[in-house]
Amino acid sequence: MASWGAFAALVLLSSTVQAIMPLPSLLQLGNGLSRKLQRPFASVATHTLRKDLLAQCKLQWRNASLDHFSRVPPAGDVATFPQRYFVCASHWQRENPDGTPGPVFFYLGNEADVTLYLNNTGLMWESAADFGAMLVFAEHRYYGESVPYGKAVKKHMGYLSAEQAMADYAQLIMELRQEYQLPQGTAFIGFGGSYGGMLAAWMRLKYPHVLDGAVAASAPIWNFLGEVPAFDSGSFAKGVTYDASELAGSAPACVGNVRATWDLLASYGGDDEGRKFLAGGLRLCPGVALKSAEDVEYLRAWLGAAWDYMAMGNFPYPSSYITNGHGQLPAFPVRAACEPLAGGDGWVDADLLDAMAAGVGVFYNHTGDLDCFDPFAGTDPDSDHDANWWDYQWCAEMLMPFSKDGESDMFWPEPFDLKASVAACQDNWGVTPRPLWATTQWGGRRISAGSNIVFSNGLLDPWHGGGVLEDVSDSMPAVIIPEGAHHLDLMFSHPDDPLSVIEVRKFQRESIRDWIQQAAQQTGSSASRQAAAGSSGALWQRAAAAAVGGARDSHRQAHGGMVRPHRQHQHQHTAAAMAAGLADAAEAVAQAGRVRWRRRLPDAPGLVRRAGLGGGDLAGGVGAPGPGGGRGAGARRQPAAWVGGG
Repeated sequence: MASWGAFAALVLLSSTVQAIMPLPSLLQLGNGLSRKLQRPFASVATHTLRKDLLAQCKLQWRNASLDHFSRVPPAGDVATFPQRYFVCASHWQRENPDGTPGPVFFYLGNEADVTLYLNNTGLMWESAADFGAMLVFAEHRYYGESVPYGKAVKKHMGYLSAEQAMADYAQLIMELRQEYQLPQGTAFIGFGGSYGGMLAAWMRLKYPHVLDGAVAASAPIWNFLGEVPAFDSGSFAKGVTYDASELAGSAPACVGNVRATWDLLASYGGDDEGRKFLAGGLRLCPGVALKSAEDVEYLRAWLGAAWDYMAMGNFPYPSSYITNGHGQLPAFPVRAACEPLAGGDGWVDADLLDAMAAGVGVFYNHTGDLDCFDPFAGTDPDSDHDANWWDYQWCAEMLMPFSKDGESDMFWPEPFDLKASVAACQDNWGVTPRPLWATTQWGGRRISAGSNIVFSNGLLDPWHGGGVLEDVSDSMPAVIIPEGAHHLDLMFSHPDDPLSVIEVRKFQRESIRDWIQQAAQQTGSSASRQAAAGSSGALWQRAAAAAVGGARDSHRQAHGGMVRPHRQHQHQHTAAAMAAGLADAAEAVAQAGRVRWRRRLPDAPGLVRRAGLGGGDLAGGVGAPGPGGGRGAGARRQPAAWVGGG
């Protein structure tokens, strides 16, 4: 999710680092070579997996078809691969008291070990008893332990794609129906966050007869080229900057001081003496030498990645999600990282470097036991093949443009270079990207023919700029969590949850209840039809009431208090914000967010103040950097001319 010639945000995907879609992590250097940016916390800390959850699940394996779409046998006559999944049936009711079959909640695995999602998707676990649901967590091909061709897998990457993975899930669902002899009206509800959320949405669009509804959390399905209106490739960097701004609760001087640090790196990075100064100021270990301008560029990417990770994991309580269980980040880690950067008056260059080291240390040294940093070794030297595989997917089908400009964000100028990205994919994978394929394959913004998808996004999550922030249709609503980072709504409930995420989870559950009733109504069983009709929230009754009233459809009737403004009204607010200057844009969009959110959740007054946001909305990826307040770096030397960057 960044150009290969630059590092934009490291790993994306849904729970821990891998659960946040990983970004390409090869840094193109001035000598034409590539260097891999080390990915910390690459593997899950297995000791953090909840035994109480695993005890409720049965580990299962299936022989999944390696290629669903060609009749030509795959290479080496390998027709199948072992796919891992977990079935958790402790709350499952074959028939609920209202006569409807107990549903199956199906997590569509992301680009990581499936146990990550089993361990963290609290929305499924906490809803299971109420719905009498069976839980299934399916692992994505090539990730975790569901790997074809064993150690030779890298020679056979052509079977890794979202299309193949969704076909795996569709076949698995059909097999589960037979294995457990599920009644015809049994609803399968998809859940996913980040890339998993994208899969959940796309699968509901592609396989509506298999998946009855989908909760797509933090799913940047519009993070591609070819969208109309065009996707803002700078929205991720703007989102990270927003988290570090005063509007999001961080120290006012933080954005300016972070931005000034890059000037220092450019100013001191051109010779050995200056690089030694940088190494000392940023607390690099004695054995770590910055030998070239390319090393300094790599160091800059390493520093920037910490802010990307912390923004994705900017949760309102301490969490080990972003570290894959390797220790906890504090509540609102971006705010914590901004505290050392709150000063500036009277600072010299060494003070600014020391403050930046302390800031990124909130992430890289969250345990507090590191005396120094080694950016070239990474925090966790374990295998990070999952990130490699996402690099392949990025090239093959998920080409997402990312850029920075150093003005509307707190980073450095780094435009997206499509030509360089294509060349890097060809060099590293032998794959030539099709820049418009994702939009061609999945429909871009023209998906109104679909149904039964709830899109959720948090405004503290930098991925929301590519997400669905406005209702696509009445049956595909968008809900916003002003204080939410990366798919906070999928997590287990916490005493420090903002009211907004509590309300969003209520809305998601009401939507799920509707989808279950729809599935029961569609069955040929008279008993199921009677159960659906007899329910106090019967879909046909609400639909009839909506027709008479002429105001809402059945989905809105199911959750009568949640009323959204006309989308034209939202577009006007967003357009006004885009037209304003940076400082004015933040307040303009914040005003739009206040109107939208309070109209959506009238029973939750004041919730937008919980996290100090003031109801700010980054619709369309509009950034909201706070006041600079930071000391400008002295122009000791002319900045080096970085390849692929500013």
